[in-house]
Amino acid sequence: MSSRSIDIQCWHCGVTLAGVLLPLSRFEECSSCNSDLHTCRACKFYSATLTSTCNEDRADFVLEKEKANFCDFFTPNPSPFNELGKTKQEDARAKLAELFGETEENAGEPSPTAKPLSEADKALAELKRLFGDD
Repeated sequence: MSSRSIDIQCWHCGVTLAGVLLPLSRFEECSSCNSDLHTCRACKFYSATLTSTCNEDRADFVLEKEKANFCDFFTPNPSPFNELGKTKQEDARAKLAELFGETEENAGEPSPTAKPLSEADKALAELKRLFGDD
């Protein structure tokens, strides 16, 4: 089996990876973010709109779409990065902040005229602590 190289984009961070050798090793990682590259998310058969997320009918079900796998049908997608998918977390945080009457800019910051925390404010602070918004 002969090797060839291609330029691909990391599915996770979007950086272009030049000269990646094919067939892609299961252990291949992005040089920028260290994400696995032999994943469902980096495959040309991946489709988030499908229930199984795979357009290849013969492929086995893979639970973790963002982790390296042993799929025999894996074919690298040259540009799998999806900026819209990357912003889902940001959208969820913005909706949570809106629910609690905050803006993204001041989320988690005490106001200059801070009053003692109410039960709702304490609950919000705990949510922020759990989600890493210190």
